[in-house]
Amino acid sequence: MARLRETGECDLGPASCGQACQSDPYRGSRRADVTYFDSSAIIKLYYTEPETERVSAFVRASSAPIAFSHLHALEVRNSLRLKVFRKDVSSRKLKASLDLIDADLNSGILLRPELNWFDVYRNAEVLSRSRAHVLGCRSLDLLHVASALILGAEDFLTFDTRQAVLAGKAGMNLISLS
Repeated sequence: MARLRETGECDLGPASCGQACQSDPYRGSRRADVTYFDSSAIIKLYYTEPETERVSAFVRASSAPIAFSHLHALEVRNSLRLKVFRKDVSSRKLKASLDLIDADLNSGILLRPELNWFDVYRNAEVLSRSRAHVLGCRSLDLLHVASALILGAEDFLTFDTRQAVLAGKAGMNLISLS
């Protein structure tokens, strides 16, 4: 059972993630218990932004781990590093946040799903052919929605408007935390 951190424990912001559970690595058909978090939602657990409290509360109310693919890892960690480059945070605070991500991976709060990246890219191409010319989807939007579909996610949490439209058109329920 993962330890829940209290809001404000991390210098970069509230890192209040949910409890880990012993579920499968999100493989199979659509499952009502799988909510896919886009990187724009995950970052709010490790760096304080306006929606941080709402995302943290949503995660605390869930017992399911958060899928944290290699794509998430690159996007979230790079986003945090860019905050140092932009002088939004110190290197010390960056290290604290990256350490919390690693701790959450080790404890099972964040779960590395079993994704076949060939399938992800193939499904992203299908989405691109059918939606990009209408919705203006970016490549990362397509990769996240394709990943969510492969993981069987029924719900999708993002703060990216174009990505939300794409996920909705792909048949997922959009989570609104407003």
